[in-house]
Amino acid sequence: MITQIYSIRTAAEALAVIDAGADHIGVVPWQERQGGVLTGSTTEKDCEEICAAARGKAKLVFLSTSDDEQFYFDMARRYHPDIIHVTGNNLTVSEPFCRELKRLVPGLLVMQAVPMSGPEAVELAKKYAKIADLLILDTVIKGAPEVGAAGITHDWELDRKIVETVDVPVIIAGGLGPENVADAIRAIRPWGVDSLTKTDRFLPDGTRLREKDLEKVRRFCLAAKEAQ
Repeated sequence: MITQIYSIRTAAEALAVIDAGADHIGVVPWQERQGGVLTGSTTEKDCEEICAAARGKAKLVFLSTSDDEQFYFDMARRYHPDIIHVTGNNLTVSEPFCRELKRLVPGLLVMQAVPMSGPEAVELAKKYAKIADLLILDTVIKGAPEVGAAGITHDWELDRKIVETVDVPVIIAGGLGPENVADAIRAIRPWGVDSLTKTDRFLPDGTRLREKDLEKVRRFCLAAKEAQ
């Protein structure tokens, strides 16, 4: 069972999360959008340091919500990630887009986010699976600029249907943490599981910190492996 942890902000955090059991580490390079900077974005310097420290120890997954293909091409060229995660609301995978990414980084895999908004997600996943190397099934909040980062679960029956239908590996996401990841795995039987919000640190008053709680990460990864 592949475990994927977002959002990694520093090289030290990357190594600690890998030591806690993560197979994939998710990085969000600096991205400006209307109203400010994309939450969880990491500076170019930190991205480079994460790559230098973690390459070969875990898969480097770089995410963008941009609708500009050139942003993805520049990201691929600059960081040479193992996987590029496409998760915006408007730009999705196409054969020319994926072909150019793989020309820039031989061996690169492209992972398309599927918004799990209802039964229509099944047909959408089948469409993306004809082009993308991986799918990630995630909760979507209406009006948000990306698929994911919602911190809440969705209908796992739809996830299970997609896993049973498509021919590419599927990672499930959306409100997964140490307490429910084993239940999700047993219900869906995916290739991998992803966690962001439920493995972050929180203050006693409920304020969410943009850093990982390593004990939660360790418990999440252990529960995922044991459930498999």
